[in-house]
Amino acid sequence: MSTIFTPLIMGTQAFVETYGLMGTFIISVFESFIFPIPTAFFVTPTAAFGVDPFWTALAATIGSIIGAVIGYYLGVHFGKPVAVKLFKQKRMDKVEEWYQKWGEWIVLFAAAGPLPFKITTWSSGIFRLNFKKYMLFCIIGRTFQFFVASYVGSILGPGVIGFFA
Repeated sequence: MSTIFTPLIMGTQAFVETYGLMGTFIISVFESFIFPIPTAFFVTPTAAFGVDPFWTALAATIGSIIGAVIGYYLGVHFGKPVAVKLFKQKRMDKVEEWYQKWGEWIVLFAAAGPLPFKITTWSSGIFRLNFKKYMLFCIIGRTFQFFVASYVGSILGPGVIGFFA
């Protein structure tokens, strides 16, 4: 039975079969500082289509951490003028207040959850969050998110795919 999800499922399956772990790794790098689609949208189906969930999560985590370093340094060197142009100084002042108040907790929440991680990586550089704390919270959050997404994909994914495909 074909559904509206069939093209998406087939496209994802083709991606996984063509690029596998390397594709997940590359997407993870770019998603951390520029790519608009969250990595978890690739991690879960990659594991659902049979790639080992441990290696899927590890590839995504390593790629994402490399991208987090790139995003941080882009924020340090180029971020403020770009951010002010896109979001206006008033909003940037508000975000800076949040960073002064919650700092690395923002990073942990974004790395583990639904906030756009690329905005957090750039912002952390713009506001010069302590790099060691930044990296620690990125590693904790991204590891958590990708291992959960990967194992959920491997456990529940085949049934979901079979239902919608």
